[in-house]
Amino acid sequence: MANDIEATPRNSTSVDEEMRSLKIQTPEMDKAEDVHIDGDQSKFSAMLGILRKFIGVSDIISMRLSLPSQLLDPIPNLEYWNYMDRPEYFVRISESDDEVERMLAVVAWWFSKLLKHKGKVLKPFNSVLGEQFFCQWQVGGGEREDSESSSSTNGTLGEEAAASDASNDGQTSATVEYITEQISHHPPVSAFVYRCKERGIEAAGYDHISAKFTGLSASVTTGSFCKGIFITLKNRDDEMYVGIHPMASIVGWLRGSLKVQLVESSHIVCEKTGLAAIVEFKEERWFGKNKENVCGKVFRYDPSKHGDQIAQWKLKDIPKSCTVVATFGGNWDKRVAVKRTGSQERTLIDLSDLPVAEKTVKQLEEQGELESRKIWSPVATSMLQG
Repeated sequence: MANDIEATPRNSTSVDEEMRSLKIQTPEMDKAEDVHIDGDQSKFSAMLGILRKFIGVSDIISMRLSLPSQLLDPIPNLEYWNYMDRPEYFVRISESDDEVERMLAVVAWWFSKLLKHKGKVLKPFNSVLGEQFFCQWQVGGGEREDSESSSSTNGTLGEEAAASDASNDGQTSATVEYITEQISHHPPVSAFVYRCKERGIEAAGYDHISAKFTGLSASVTTGSFCKGIFITLKNRDDEMYVGIHPMASIVGWLRGSLKVQLVESSHIVCEKTGLAAIVEFKEERWFGKNKENVCGKVFRYDPSKHGDQIAQWKLKDIPKSCTVVATFGGNWDKRVAVKRTGSQERTLIDLSDLPVAEKTVKQLEEQGELESRKIWSPVATSMLQG
């Protein structure tokens, strides 16, 4: 692992003081309720027990909830919650000299980071204050370092699909680095940065989610500290794209098999080029399935006139003064097609048969005491041994 992403030792006292100075505190941290569900209960009765505890809770993320092992994924939250399910789409963002193609490349990467949500939902381990996670992905056929793969931590941290990190599309090898740290526990907030030095791309931001139970589903939205993902193309005069996450519903509670449904809209804006994209997700119907579950448009806008409004727009709100340059649609978990004005339709991205890319992580004995796998390896081992 490259020296420049080694763990930085942190003192827990200094971290607490730092967070108090940032005032990342909410009343919910004092109202958090201890909830325990017996792991020997049936999945259905366990779910009913959990749902009863959710009634009237404004943010279930703030609850201290002990779940049955069948609902847990033996992987640290910081490792699970990353946006490089297919890092080759990230490194391609800056390739084209055509600004519309660069925006479409951002949209393709935006879909690629949803790959992990195609299957059933399991809960990763909560992060502790000051916890850190570091890893790399090799893109384009580069040689892998002699370190442990993403599939296990000494055989303890669960299984991920074994696959090539990315297709070799003729580009030189590139490395994507991921650096993240939990900077607040209540509310749970982590800071992250991804960078590919060879392609001059960085993405950074804060992760903070809020969830509320609404009848038969849990509605998940971004928390107040999450302002989106900020993608900077350093080799394009620091061209910046700001992407806003969609809402999600966690459904399947009574069946005991949870899955993600994406709803509402995502927005991606680049002020420098005057281009924006709206990605609109369609909620699944009660009976039957939608033929397509996502659609969207890329359009030119006036940053001085519309810059502060786009985040509230749906597709129908795009004014006639904005010029649509591309439309796209399909299924976010399968194939999405795009058609530029005056051109033929083509595939933007196809996730149908793609597995989550394998990451490279330092050997456990080389990790710092606050690194995720070092912290959670004993717990994961116990879980997997039953």
